[in-house]
Amino acid sequence: MKAYTEQLMEYNYWANGLIVKQVEKCTADQFLEQIPLLETSLRDILGHTLFAEWSWLKRFEGIEMTREERREFFLTEKYTTLQQLVGDWLDVELRLRAFLGKMDEEQIGSLFRFTVHDGRVFEYRYVDIFTQLAFHGMQHRSECAAILTEMGHSPGNIDYIIFTQR
Repeated sequence: MKAYTEQLMEYNYWANGLIVKQVEKCTADQFLEQIPLLETSLRDILGHTLFAEWSWLKRFEGIEMTREERREFFLTEKYTTLQQLVGDWLDVELRLRAFLGKMDEEQIGSLFRFTVHDGRVFEYRYVDIFTQLAFHGMQHRSECAAILTEMGHSPGNIDYIIFTQR
């Protein structure tokens, strides 16, 4: 189960990299442009995906933020450039990789229990949380891929099976 989880997260970061390479080709205006159909921008989609990974990392670290602290962190307006966002995302990626790397087979299948800011308690297996991160990322990479393709910067095939053949 640990090898599967590590491969799934490797895929997640590989696919993120394909998207980022194409966003780098966009102008600053394209990065920030609100897409009418989605009512969001590339920056906001990528920022949201970063925020999800960051939120789980904080929980793994034993830190539950208040709603206000979470909102403050998740102000995508602070990212005026892709490089700023990617810098924060790389930090989160490296910390998640280190966390996962320290886990053994038993731990990855064990339950992670946490309490959110309003007192509700949740419990999920670690493997399911990492799977959620990869699937959540795929949803938003797909949105970015559609936007990028429309802008003339298709990321190409970001399927998992393609990742396994590289």
